[in-house]
Amino acid sequence: MRTLLLAPILLLVAVTAHASCQVEQRSAVPVDAVNGNILVTVDVNDVPATFILDTGAERTLMGEDVVRRLGLERDGWVASAVRGIAGIEERPNALPRSLHLGRALLRRRTLAGDTSVTVGPLPVNEIAGRPVAGLLGRDFLSPFDLDLDLPHRRLALYAVHDCYADFLPWTQPYASFPASTPVGALVVQAMVDGRPLRALIDSGGSASLVTAPGMFRLGLTPALLAHDPRTNGRAIGPKPVPMYRHRFTELRVGSEVTHDPVLWVASVRVVPIVDMLLGADWLSLRHVWFSFATKQVFVAGR
Repeated sequence: MRTLLLAPILLLVAVTAHASCQVEQRSAVPVDAVNGNILVTVDVNDVPATFILDTGAERTLMGEDVVRRLGLERDGWVASAVRGIAGIEERPNALPRSLHLGRALLRRRTLAGDTSVTVGPLPVNEIAGRPVAGLLGRDFLSPFDLDLDLPHRRLALYAVHDCYADFLPWTQPYASFPASTPVGALVVQAMVDGRPLRALIDSGGSASLVTAPGMFRLGLTPALLAHDPRTNGRAIGPKPVPMYRHRFTELRVGSEVTHDPVLWVASVRVVPIVDMLLGADWLSLRHVWFSFATKQVFVAGR
């Protein structure tokens, strides 16, 4: 009898929690997709600056010359280690008074909610004649859910609290994928040629990439890659890394299927350790919701 009485109580708690779900739009801004890069305008101390939207980056990064040009204060106590051409070096963080993405005030996901920004060399300083100030990473993005609609060149930021499922303000049908969150990243399961891979959704990567752990899982040996088109990777580390364009049979992420995908393959390791990166090329045709609040990824039906 006691077990029978508990069931309605548990049901009541679940319904109450779902009823408290709050979804509030904090900002909506246009995005540009240029040469595989997703660009947004961030107001740094009320001065507009172009950043690459980078969900693959744990921390936001600004270039040294940009920090100097904007006259940003430097942190006298905290520095960050940055890998550059000469190796690893430490530089004092920048301390902008304010960062805004549209109407949304950006603060890091820390107890203090500070605006400290890492300073160091950028992978690219200019895109199609447009100066790049930095990479906008997860430390400032993850306090929000991100509604990224690349086909319509739009990004919206939402505050989401006490929500679980079916809370998106979308009118079209959509699929949801559970995500793990190592170091705050959103990692989903992908299937490449029928084999499961851990995939980091990386809006800062212009192209999807199979990394060293993924190569091992897929059995991609140097001999199998020897006849694929090859180039040298940029901004992956202090030395150029060989990258290969390899054709697979199928890439599947939930119900999203890409037939005969051609993906980059490189023997590199990233943080967090994953088997592949789903880059801007995968995002470019899709309307995607990054839910850091509920550890899910949603993709609208096409």
